[in-house]
Amino acid sequence: MGIQLSPKFGLNPTIPVCFWCGSDKNEIAVLGRIGNKIRGEDFEAPKHMVLDYEPCDNCRENMSKGFTVMEATNRPNSVTNMEIQSGVYPTGRFVVLRIEAAKRMFNPEILTIGKAFIDVKLFDQLFGMGV
Repeated sequence: MGIQLSPKFGLNPTIPVCFWCGSDKNEIAVLGRIGNKIRGEDFEAPKHMVLDYEPCDNCRENMSKGFTVMEATNRPNSVTNMEIQSGVYPTGRFVVLRIEAAKRMFNPEILTIGKAFIDVKLFDQLFGMGV
């Protein structure tokens, strides 16, 4: 099964945007037909859109420099209604800690994962980045 072309918009391309920083990724996504064919829906893809939670090259590089702490909620929030994992809805805010700092804050099992999700209130308390 391949991409079904849109009768109106053909390949229907979009430029993926990084969920974490909002920058364009160096990619083009071909979406084809968007909508329910039975109902006759055929929508044009936005020129730029977030497609997934994969960080862009710049965010990936920054996240690799230490331990990544990501703010998340346990239900859909104002940023997303899609889970990154079961019961976890990221807000897009994150910090990267030096490993030495992370060792003082998290237990060793979590450190091996390289990242952690924490709720909005704790994120604000720890990092003072209230919106």
